[in-house]
Amino acid sequence: MIQLVLKKDAMNTMYFDDINEGRASFTNEAQGLTASLSEEEFDGFMKSNNLIVYHNTIKGYETGEIYGEFTAE
Repeated sequence: MIQLVLKKDAMNTMYFDDINEGRASFTNEAQGLTASLSEEEFDGFMKSNNLIVYHNTIKGYETGEIYGEFTAE
């Protein structure tokens, strides 16, 4: 499983069709919105939103803006 933490303002511009429960799978935590995803869900989410991985952060491919962090469990 992959623990994904998104910045709260990033949710408004993203697609969640590749995640089984969609937006409902995210909970509101102090550090941001968190969800546990399978590798397949994570890969699909990254592709749908045109995101790339850089160390433990996810960034927009074209803008380079950081949208969140992840850790593998």
